[in-house]
Amino acid sequence: MGQPRFLLVSRPVHPHGVRTGDAVVWRLLGANNRHLGQSEETFRDADACLASIARLQQRVDRLRATIGTVEHGQLWRWRLEFENVPVACSTRAFRRQRECQYNLGLFLAGVLSAAAGGPQQARPLALPARSVPQPRGALRSLV
Repeated sequence: MGQPRFLLVSRPVHPHGVRTGDAVVWRLLGANNRHLGQSEETFRDADACLASIARLQQRVDRLRATIGTVEHGQLWRWRLEFENVPVACSTRAFRRQRECQYNLGLFLAGVLSAAAGGPQQARPLALPARSVPQPRGALRSLV
């Protein structure tokens, strides 16, 4: 397994059903590639999203955590705020409060451990100029 890492996700924004363009959000993935949390805000481009990740990593010790119920009190979610502004939230709801607290701890630890290497950027895969048929069962290296 690898280190926790940030993933930038581009997705269309649809306020009130009208497509206005693309937006970028970040998600923190754990070493097992599970989603630990995501940004509360959407950003206009990847640079603004990367700047938000840097601010999160610098302020992680000054964030205020809130854990609360949703869905008529049956599920739990966490949220992180900096100076009363939401910056991160859980990517899913949890059936038990202790699971929610545990996930919040994983998220905070992941932010700190991902801070050493910085956000991971996807790199293009180098593919061969032309495809050469390979016998069945043969291994091919694409890099």
